[in-house]
Amino acid sequence: MFDFLKGKKEEDIPADPQTARELCIEAEKLNEEDEPKKAEKLYQKAFSCVYKLYSEEPEKYGFELASCASELGNTQQNLEKYEEAGKMFNIAAEIIDALAVNGDKDLQEAMADIHLSIGDTYFFKDKFDAAETEYLFSLEVYERLEDKFGGYIEDIAYCHDCLAKSFSGRENYTAAIGSYEKIISVYEKLIADSNGASAENIDPLKDDLAQAYSDIGYAYSCAKDYEDAEKYYLKAAEIFKKLAASDPEEYTDKLVSQYQDLSVLYSDMKKPEISDEYKRLYKNPDI
Repeated sequence: MFDFLKGKKEEDIPADPQTARELCIEAEKLNEEDEPKKAEKLYQKAFSCVYKLYSEEPEKYGFELASCASELGNTQQNLEKYEEAGKMFNIAAEIIDALAVNGDKDLQEAMADIHLSIGDTYFFKDKFDAAETEYLFSLEVYERLEDKFGGYIEDIAYCHDCLAKSFSGRENYTAAIGSYEKIISVYEKLIADSNGASAENIDPLKDDLAQAYSDIGYAYSCAKDYEDAEKYYLKAAEIFKKLAASDPEEYTDKLVSQYQDLSVLYSDMKKPEISDEYKRLYKNPDI
């Protein structure tokens, strides 16, 4: 996995962990300031630094190298450098997979996360089969963690969301709809179990549920099942409208987007009057 590094000219930086950590902190700040190109350069220097340490003491610096590779990969992925990001994520995965065999919960989480990232690099290159393999691996890990520890239900839903988007990418809308149904089941249950919770805690769950309704509606629309698409789009719009009424800054754009989807849908259904009504609404949302 590290063969591509052999023969590379080493950066003239000291091989000490404090230097690497300081570089990573500065790179993180640059990412927060929307300067990913500058952040990438610092993460590359940090990676070079930690790699020197890892070469001498792999057991001591393995996780630190994996973390650095993962952060560099995330930055490269944001820059749409998917090949480079994939190399970094695979370096991180090789280390974390080996460390996670002891069943440590945090390492199992890290393993699931890095394989999701690898899946994303394949997804963005339209290699959907390879992406689904990675997403399914992460899903299996999170399901084991949920069975053993609990608290991972939203991570499971996220894996299903990744799978659904990949299925849609290769126009397997039946499979995508199946994944969205699982997501909907998760958030409907979480909301039902949160009865009496504050809006601060429950509104994000409603937001996720509305998005899942919208996504499954889109999958039905692509499959030319307009009646089911309409049903779910309307459910999404109803939730977004209520959320926008209490927090317009956060949710009005989502409501507008849903009205746009409804306008297109009704146009496809040859219902121009309703399509025009939603066109009016997304230009002047009634909340």
